[in-house]
Amino acid sequence: MAGCERHDPSTMTRVIIVDDHDMVRRGLMRLLGEQPHLTVCASLENAERALDYLENQTADLAIVDISLGHMDGLQLTRRLRRDHPHLRVLVLSMHDPVVYGEQARSAGASGFVAKATAGDTLLAAIERVRTGGTYFDNASVAPL
Repeated sequence: MAGCERHDPSTMTRVIIVDDHDMVRRGLMRLLGEQPHLTVCASLENAERALDYLENQTADLAIVDISLGHMDGLQLTRRLRRDHPHLRVLVLSMHDPVVYGEQARSAGASGFVAKATAGDTLLAAIERVRTGGTYFDNASVAPL
């Protein structure tokens, strides 16, 4: 994960992954590592580690699970948006997109992708969110 120090903001997006499952984090790291415009700076298992990391480091995009333990991903998203307003947040969760998509949006997330459909939509969602847009699974929230 040393690539974050040599970050070129015009071409690279620095990503942190926050998920309580090691296998998910590893899979995301592999997938994102294959993308020329993304660099994974940190793979973190809970919200507290993410907040600690961001005290001394920076990132452009956080991919956050909802189920994280003591502080859930929605609480983390609120904190990230408050303390790091430039940081874009994409929620990636196994939870019901109809219920949690709107909650993620209300918490300040720029997107929500259900893990059940992530294979088809995750990279498109990341691209949309990293370039300043929003992406919510079709079933997750009503259109604005």
